[in-house]
Amino acid sequence: MSDACTGTNCACGGAGPMVTEIFKRFGPGAEVMEHFRAAELEVLKGLRALLDQQIASRSAAAPKQGTRIAVD
Repeated sequence: MSDACTGTNCACGGAGPMVTEIFKRFGPGAEVMEHFRAAELEVLKGLRALLDQQIASRSAAAPKQGTRIAVD
């Protein structure tokens, strides 16, 4: 535990390190966190594929050349 948050100048009144330790003890283990990291990566890959698909469909539909207009 860090002693950086043990004075009255701290907003948490010194409870911050204790709360952090409680979350570490009762939080998910390393295996669970690795699963969530992998799942997050797969979601991001899915979003990238969706964006690539949308970009490709809009690029194909866009006119490749401008239109000529006669000006008098």
